[in-house]
Amino acid sequence: MERELRLPRVALAASVVSVLLVAIVAATPGSPLQPLLPENAQASGPFRWLADLLGFDALHGSAFAAVGVAAVTFAAVGFVVVLRAAWRGEVSLRIVLALAVAYHIVVLLLPLMFSRDVYSYAYYGRIASTYHANPYVLTPSDFPGDPLSAFVGQKWASTPAVYGPVFTLLSSWITRVVHSVADLIVAFRWLAAIASIGTIAIVARLARRLRPGREAFAVAALGLNPVVLFQSVGSGHNDLLVALAVAGGLALLAARRDLLATAVLTLGVLVKATAVVPLLLLIVVAVVRRGRSERARALCSHVGVVAAIVVAFAAPFFQTKDPSLGMVELAQHEGWLAPSRLVRRLLDGVSGDTLGVVARVTFPVGLGVVLVLLARGLVRRGDPVSVAAQGATWGWGLLFLMLLGPVLLPWYVTWTLPLAWLLPRVPRVTLIGVGLALTLSQFTSEPALFEHAYNANLLFGHYVVTPVVVGLLCWLAFDLRRRVRSGLPLEDETDDIAAASREG
Repeated sequence: MERELRLPRVALAASVVSVLLVAIVAATPGSPLQPLLPENAQASGPFRWLADLLGFDALHGSAFAAVGVAAVTFAAVGFVVVLRAAWRGEVSLRIVLALAVAYHIVVLLLPLMFSRDVYSYAYYGRIASTYHANPYVLTPSDFPGDPLSAFVGQKWASTPAVYGPVFTLLSSWITRVVHSVADLIVAFRWLAAIASIGTIAIVARLARRLRPGREAFAVAALGLNPVVLFQSVGSGHNDLLVALAVAGGLALLAARRDLLATAVLTLGVLVKATAVVPLLLLIVVAVVRRGRSERARALCSHVGVVAAIVVAFAAPFFQTKDPSLGMVELAQHEGWLAPSRLVRRLLDGVSGDTLGVVARVTFPVGLGVVLVLLARGLVRRGDPVSVAAQGATWGWGLLFLMLLGPVLLPWYVTWTLPLAWLLPRVPRVTLIGVGLALTLSQFTSEPALFEHAYNANLLFGHYVVTPVVVGLLCWLAFDLRRRVRSGLPLEDETDDIAAASREG
């Protein structure tokens, strides 16, 4: 009994200490976890004081990078330990919620972490609000005198906006009232934190309704996850708005507000196109499950809602040069961690740069096949199709989209995390495993400051992280094939829940 009481305390202590360690490292001046920062956005406050007290400010170069690696690794281990305790029912929902809120506050006390994307968000917003131009046509390099020009990533300086018009409008509104670079960082990080906390609140309520006993795990998978805290909230990423749309859409579906769910997911698509997966699956079920005489009306209703919202938000930016509003540009990008890139390079390596195009074709086709299988599985189920089944199917689709897409980044995990508690074992473990791998994929941010560590970071990503992700992708694909062929459900099985209860 004493051991059973001690284990949850150890799990909670490991989680708390790991977050504090990352916070102290991130608050140290010149930290490897920081991207390029303006002078007035440097760390201050309690964690800067702790860093000075512990002598972290005396660390430099490879030694400091090694401390960063240790901190990030400890954060991943601490998360696994507390997540397992939450799955076993050893940690209450109240404690997990309190920790999630506290961790978000900790992150907001830190400087910007890992990514410079927030500068691009603000730059595109300023192109619209300050320069009264179209960010889907002009780029940051067209306005070199802007204060943000010293901070935006070189690759993105000549790239037009690749985010949806809802987010571009939101960015333009923020830049109308917030002007300094430091204050813009704060604004976008607060936006990410609010979206994250809102998603957690929705998930907690949904899990209590649909999967009683799993609420603590559902919240821990999202709110205590280092890939959410440090790579997403800490860097102010808009992917948390997509997560909020996914969670909100499922909550509205549970409340039998299908059209409102369609509207919310459409807004998510207009932040980032990835939310199109749950949107399409929702519409397919809403239409096909109706009687034949009602399908046309249902289709028109949902498509009408989508069209009205798209027209309303896209109209200010529409032009003939790029009517896709950045989607064509985005399709041309390729990330250094994506499985498709690894396969392409392998094929090019054995064929003299001739077969790499096969990967560029087969991965999108594979995603299309997966989405068709998922949609067919939903519409073939007996009446009615449960909200849990639909949410789990959304999770499968978003997970495959992340792993089969041309770009894979840590904050992409947030799209699927609000649905982790609905997934069966293999996709659930794959999602958490990919998140952990991507957490470890970034331990330095600026090559100019940590050249050797940054090169080691790239090698670790190419030759360790990506192969691990490829292995998880294959495991996920085999499990989907097994379930489709055997007619097994795509949501979590009742024996999973029973096993978790017994372990608890």
